[in-house]
Amino acid sequence: MLTFLAKRWFLVVLIGGVGLALAFPGLFVVWTRHLKPMFVIGAALGLMAWTMPSRSLWGEIVSPWPALWAVAISYGFVPVAAIGLGELAPLPDFRIGLLLSASVPCTLASAVVWTRLAKGNDATALLVTLVTNVLSWAVTSLWLYFTTGSAIAFNVGQMMLDLALTLLLPVALGQAARAVPTLALFADRRQSLLGILAQFLVLSIILKTAAESGVRLHEGSLRIGGADIAVSIVLAMTLHLSALFFGLYSSRLWGFDRPRRIGVAFSCSQKTLPVALFLFQTYYESAFPLAVMPLLFYHVGQLIVDTWIAEWLKSAPRNDVPSAPDTSEPRP
Repeated sequence: MLTFLAKRWFLVVLIGGVGLALAFPGLFVVWTRHLKPMFVIGAALGLMAWTMPSRSLWGEIVSPWPALWAVAISYGFVPVAAIGLGELAPLPDFRIGLLLSASVPCTLASAVVWTRLAKGNDATALLVTLVTNVLSWAVTSLWLYFTTGSAIAFNVGQMMLDLALTLLLPVALGQAARAVPTLALFADRRQSLLGILAQFLVLSIILKTAAESGVRLHEGSLRIGGADIAVSIVLAMTLHLSALFFGLYSSRLWGFDRPRRIGVAFSCSQKTLPVALFLFQTYYESAFPLAVMPLLFYHVGQLIVDTWIAEWLKSAPRNDVPSAPDTSEPRP
């Protein structure tokens, strides 16, 4: 048990923290209300970009096809799938939440970590992460404009600027810091510490959102039943798993080697919650407050489910992939 907790401490803290924030929001809002999402998210992205070893990307840049395929799935297949699943949503808020989850870039941390855990090519996931984040200011804005623009007072130019400042600038600064040898050496030696700090920054924004949702639930301003929550979970997980397995098996048809297939699967399906939360709180919260539910379930769910999938892929035969994953508890 102690070994499991040591390896999965963030998942335990994440699940426990979200549950407490929803049940006892007063314990959290006293400090989370002071958090400014743009600055907290920017700091987390900058830290993760600072610890990214740019030189490890060279092999993927020389042969970029797996990474480009993952980008195409992330910004093509996933939003289209979200449009279709949104038609099944019982509330318009859930449809907005699915579209937000689908339109944002790949997460900066977990896609690389989970790819490495599954014995995949983490450089593929790293390149996909960088490309989707660099393109996000335009692609995310345009997807949301065409799919949700009629639902809110939408300013696509302002959203592009907000995403550039929140996402592009921190990533650029983090990578620029690596050009200074002393700073690059410090980031490499303290990679785990900086990664944990970035995770706590992300966690603080998640708890802020969960606490604010908890306040509304207790006040009765958010009217939602258990069945609606269950549907939200199913829709979010269906979207994520559809993308992951589509990336895994379509990459095999393209003839990519197994480590790159794994990198494609995780990087095309894992989405960044901080950016989605920033967009939700900035543009959608007042009109669609329940849209936060699919965002939380998609992110928390992808971390939990992908833990089992990574263990399955790690132990799968090297020349093939079994027809279904083993969902038993992962070995310590």
